[in-house]
Amino acid sequence: MFHFDGSYRPCPLRQEFVGITEKKAIKQLKTMNDVTYTKVLEHVGTKRNQMIIFVHSRKETSKTARYIRDKAIEMETIGQIMKTDQGGREALQSEADSVNDRELKDLLPYGFGIHHAGMSRPDRTSVEDLFNDGLIQVLVCTATLAWGVNLPAHTVIIKGTQVYSPEKGSWVELSPQDVLQMLGRAGRPQYDTYGEGIIITTQTEMQYYLSLLNQQLPIESQFASKLVDNLNAEIVLGNVRSRDEGVEWLGYTYLFVRMLRSPGLYSVGPEYEDDHALEQKRVDLIHSAAVVLEKSNLIKYDKKTGKLQATELGRIASHYYITHSSMQIYNFHLQPSVTSIELFRIFALSSEFKYIPVRQDEKLELAAMLTKVPIPVKESIEEPTAKINVLLQAYISRLSLSGLAIMADLVYVTQSAGRILRAIFEITLKKGWSSVAKIALQLCQMAEKRMWPTMSPLRQFQSCSREIIQKSERIDVPWASYFDLDPPRMGELLGMPKAGKTVCNLVSKFPRLDVQAQVQPMTRSMLRIEFTIKPNFEWDDEVHGTAESFWIIAEDCDGDEILFHDQFILRKAFAEMEDNEHTVDFTVPITEPMPPHYFVTIISDRWMHSEHKVAVSFRNLILPEKFPPQTQIQDLQPLHVAALKLNEYKALYPNWERFNKIQTQTFQSLYSTDENVFIGAATGSGKTVCAEFSLLRHWSKEDAGKAVYIAPFQELVDLRLQDWQKRLSNLRGGKEIIKLTGDTTADLKLLEQGDLILATPTQWDVLSRQWQRRKNVQNVHLFIADELHMIGGQAGYVYEIIVSRMHNIRSQLESPLRIVGLSVSLSNAKDVGEWIDAKKHNVYNFSPHVRSVPLELHIQSFTIPHFPSLMLAMAKPAYLSILQMSPDKPAIVFVPTRKQARATTRDLLAACVASDDEDRFLHADIEGMEPILSRIGEEALAEAISHGIGYYHEALSTSDKRIVKHLFDNGAIQVLVASRDVCWELDCKAHLVIVMGTQFYEGREHRYIDYPLAEVLQMFGKATRPMVDKLSRGVLMVPAVKREYYKKFLNEALPIESQLHVYLHDAFISEIATKMIESAEDAINWTTFTYFYRRLLANPSYYSLTDTSHEGLSSHLSELVENTLKELAEAKIIDLDEDDESVAPLNAAMIAAYYNISYVTMQTFLLSLSGRTKLKGILEIVTSATEFDTIQIRRHEDSLLRRIYNRIPVKMAEVDYESPHFKAFVLLQAHFSRMQLPIDLAKDQELILKKVLSLLSATVDVLSSDGHINAMNAMEISQMVVQGMWDRDSPLKQIPHFTPTVIDAAKKSGVTDIFEFMEAMDPSENPNHDALVASLGISQSQLAQAANFMNVKYPNIELNYKLENEDEIVANSPAYIQVKITRETDDESDFVDTTVHAPFYPVKKMENWWLVVGDESNKTLLSIKRITITKSLTVRLEYMVPKPGKAHLKLYLMSDSYVGVDQDPDFTVNVAEGEEEESGDDEEMEE
Repeated sequence: MFHFDGSYRPCPLRQEFVGITEKKAIKQLKTMNDVTYTKVLEHVGTKRNQMIIFVHSRKETSKTARYIRDKAIEMETIGQIMKTDQGGREALQSEADSVNDRELKDLLPYGFGIHHAGMSRPDRTSVEDLFNDGLIQVLVCTATLAWGVNLPAHTVIIKGTQVYSPEKGSWVELSPQDVLQMLGRAGRPQYDTYGEGIIITTQTEMQYYLSLLNQQLPIESQFASKLVDNLNAEIVLGNVRSRDEGVEWLGYTYLFVRMLRSPGLYSVGPEYEDDHALEQKRVDLIHSAAVVLEKSNLIKYDKKTGKLQATELGRIASHYYITHSSMQIYNFHLQPSVTSIELFRIFALSSEFKYIPVRQDEKLELAAMLTKVPIPVKESIEEPTAKINVLLQAYISRLSLSGLAIMADLVYVTQSAGRILRAIFEITLKKGWSSVAKIALQLCQMAEKRMWPTMSPLRQFQSCSREIIQKSERIDVPWASYFDLDPPRMGELLGMPKAGKTVCNLVSKFPRLDVQAQVQPMTRSMLRIEFTIKPNFEWDDEVHGTAESFWIIAEDCDGDEILFHDQFILRKAFAEMEDNEHTVDFTVPITEPMPPHYFVTIISDRWMHSEHKVAVSFRNLILPEKFPPQTQIQDLQPLHVAALKLNEYKALYPNWERFNKIQTQTFQSLYSTDENVFIGAATGSGKTVCAEFSLLRHWSKEDAGKAVYIAPFQELVDLRLQDWQKRLSNLRGGKEIIKLTGDTTADLKLLEQGDLILATPTQWDVLSRQWQRRKNVQNVHLFIADELHMIGGQAGYVYEIIVSRMHNIRSQLESPLRIVGLSVSLSNAKDVGEWIDAKKHNVYNFSPHVRSVPLELHIQSFTIPHFPSLMLAMAKPAYLSILQMSPDKPAIVFVPTRKQARATTRDLLAACVASDDEDRFLHADIEGMEPILSRIGEEALAEAISHGIGYYHEALSTSDKRIVKHLFDNGAIQVLVASRDVCWELDCKAHLVIVMGTQFYEGREHRYIDYPLAEVLQMFGKATRPMVDKLSRGVLMVPAVKREYYKKFLNEALPIESQLHVYLHDAFISEIATKMIESAEDAINWTTFTYFYRRLLANPSYYSLTDTSHEGLSSHLSELVENTLKELAEAKIIDLDEDDESVAPLNAAMIAAYYNISYVTMQTFLLSLSGRTKLKGILEIVTSATEFDTIQIRRHEDSLLRRIYNRIPVKMAEVDYESPHFKAFVLLQAHFSRMQLPIDLAKDQELILKKVLSLLSATVDVLSSDGHINAMNAMEISQMVVQGMWDRDSPLKQIPHFTPTVIDAAKKSGVTDIFEFMEAMDPSENPNHDALVASLGISQSQLAQAANFMNVKYPNIELNYKLENEDEIVANSPAYIQVKITRETDDESDFVDTTVHAPFYPVKKMENWWLVVGDESNKTLLSIKRITITKSLTVRLEYMVPKPGKAHLKLYLMSDSYVGVDQDPDFTVNVAEGEEEESGDDEEMEE
């Protein structure tokens, strides 16, 4: 610590004190001015030193400067002060002409300058420069110059030491710091040997300043006076959560240090004598502050335990810097019936203004203003509150004031007005008082815009001329009418023909929104409202900035109570988009009897009169049925594992003695009968074991058919497979347990082999569509549907279709198929049970509270609208929750994204470091872990794990995931931060689960949307360790507006609704293609098997069914089916016969069903693909498929995508940087260019690649069925996708280890493709073999791998063909060509592994080929067949030549996986004239 006294100044300070004895203010001021004049003359006139004079108000600067100048002119001494040289005078004169400030213009030519914060920046700068250059001799300024600008002078005068404080409402002495700072400007280190400081003060204060400057007084702490409000701020931040933490926090303050040094000053009495660390004194301080805060409702304070908890009001107080005493006043005075008159009064009562007095000389002016202001003031003019009220209104009315003190008061009041009024608005919002909140918001806008609601809204535009505003305020036309006028009529209305256009321009920029509200009942007590907002105004950066903020308020039918409120931010980029519709979803409670309607209002945060209200009518609303009671858990003796009877079955549960309550209660139904069963129970309560009971029952039978297990996500299927292959494979003489891949050909083989087939709904949907033709699908005798509640999720309709289909198969074939449904606790389980045809006694639906380990759930709400700040604010509470609830047991923290997983891990580590225990979560020897840590790919992860915190997200490599999971499961690390997307694949259990935030960014809609409830339940399902804990804990951190929603559904069971009606087109296409639906009647019958049909009557309003009678239901269904079929027929996907309502699939339906492509995509393909579509066009059309809609668009990702877009060769016709299709377009090309992408984009790219091949195959089929030869382009893109290269790249790029440099070396040796390379690598054929190998520069082992690829993987195909009856070929009649294809392999056996070598393609791929007959001259394709080639293949192709004459045709053999293996031999046929008939190009599509 360094301490320098005054003797260390670079220029010693000579001090002079002048005491004024005059008592009267006016005489005192004159005396001070005279003394100042004398000093100026002495120091500037005689000694030629520059001087700074400090005064204490802006007006006083020019007054003082003028006084000295005028007196100098009068005494004829001005010549001594002014610059004598001609150049200096001219410089001052020219500067005087260029400055704006009137006073400064007047003073500059005489060598005087003024400086204060009220001057413009250029004026201040020129004064500083002139003083620096020595042109200005005397500078009169306020204290801001001392603090903010480094301008030294030889002499400094402080003229007067009193300054007016509007807070206190009186004159106070300058603070010691200010005086020292001003005197610090005296003396210029490089020019002066000493500086001079002159203080002119009153006689009474002389002694104080003498001692202050010469005996260094200690600086005292002022903290105690603001302790209460500062404590509140710390509690709100979460830094102080108990009395003890408060005591510790006080220990860091300067107040604490001063209390120890000078106990007497801080009333530390003799009772604290033995308390050396003043602990008791600090406890008393914190306790009394907490009691005050509790009294004002700012915190909850538990005096016994000392726990401190912030309240909503406390947050508002801290956020807007409102004192606790003001909050108490607002609490007392704010009532639901308050009007604007009272709101002005409440504002004036704020304790911020309690010291502002009403002075005698102001009363006249105030009385005059009282008559001018519009809102009546109740109090008399003697009362200070009346003065504050009037000042605020005067500010809004833009009235001018005269007195200096009253001006200072006005500035103080209006500076505080913004935050105080905002705070009042938020308080009323939190209390749910609708009308008061709107008045308060209007008040905020009045203070910000300085206008009254009765004035013209045009005043809000800075650029609008005064004349226009006055004209518009004289005419009595409502504001809404302005929007309908065109410029001529607007000009006419205002009586200003020329201004019409200007006003119309302004009106078009006024924030207007078109809003609509749609309502769907979720339960009898909760409605979901979908609020759509469409901006309807022109965006102007100068007027609107980058974003406009609005408040959404849902109110009851009387407009008294706020049922929901939230802030909505409209950003420029999204307001200007073509599709600029924004959606906000929220839930509101509903009571019975039902009110007639609710109101939803959206109000601009800044603009007056920008308010839009929409009534949500409940006239036709039918609330859903009451939910049936849940299954009671029976008090049964837990069942012994021995009940399974067979030893090999018992061995499956080695460490178990008994099953849990749920397993015990359902055991009989599952293990002793073959009936359909539904079980609804909380995640983590052992339902998988229930599924195993039904499997074991199934396998105990002799002729056990196949068993199928469906889970909605691939991750769940993979987990199950891993577990069951390990445990169940050896049962009953060995069972084949397999999972489907999604590739139809491969899946059919797997289905043939497997005893237990695991699949996702989509995979099973594709296989089971053709169930009449597939014996193996009919042979399924057990169907387990896990996580069945996901039928209410995003792709839930597929799940619903397959379960309905299995039920349908069961009833049509009367087969012994058993369906077992597993789900979380549902509120409408009865419907699900009936749908899967389970008897009433086999529907088990337990309460969500029934778990093998009870869950204690805490909900913490946050009110921060800005998402990144919200996540930051949650980190500390999450850390503290871990310490409090699970100090030494494992904890999992779920966050919205992978990026956030890394950020939260950092925040938690920082919190550990801050509490001086950075390895608090590490429970293993770090040296022992070293070998494992060295294997981790991601550095940040290894670093975090070494301190006991791991993170787990879907973009980690498989080995990293395994390591993290292993360390967490074995207790080496205690905390695991996981991203939302892995909640299904992460198979870890913990004592505590924290869900940090329940919203994620949805790029398509540019907004944050809520997690599906199923995901939140899945996350809390991880909080269970049956053998270890007696109790598990969960913490849910949510935005305050969503608190009730999550609280309700986490405590009650989940209602699920069908999504099928939204995706009916897709469902119908696949059923029509497989001939399951052949008429409208079939379609209606098909719907009766669905869950949608069950729910239609149970919750009619959700599905827009208005008439619940039998006729109403059937007409609603008929209409739905008819409309869907009509739309499909119009899109040319099916053929609908209007007369007998029969339907037949067209080619497009077959293609869509085979490749599982959505209806919208199929429509796009049919409309966009033509014979002229080139490769670029196909790329753009394929990436515009709706299949890519689900690709996540993250915040701030567009800049990165733009950078990639600038580097790729193919550009889009119209670019929309925000769309998922643009992202797919960019990432697909990045794949062809083999660009290195950040991990997030690389994951997205994988998803795109998995989907794109089936879309390309569909493109081939659509183009070829129209006879277009450019179908070949799509085949080439397919090769590019599999190999990750462009069509113009060298085929050598496919060989392992062949980098661009190796390929260049090969080209120099004359090798351009793989077959040439194979020849060149044969020493017997190529004399330069050794030179070639040397030039390639790759190692022997790499060369061996390359050779293996060429000999084993790269297909070497021989194509032979023979034309049948080539002399008898006739136009428009079928002709045939015999094609024989043989593959040359080194291997003698018949088996050929046709898996493709594709290191850049994310999934396993089998080889496929196309055989095409085409005519290049007129761009037609005459025949196509898709084939797979093993050892050899003989095919007969049918083709038809449309015109007689000589035809030059080609036979193409095209691969879908390798570049450079295609063949296209030519052949010529002579075609004879055919019989006269209609030429038909109806060419069957063969599969």
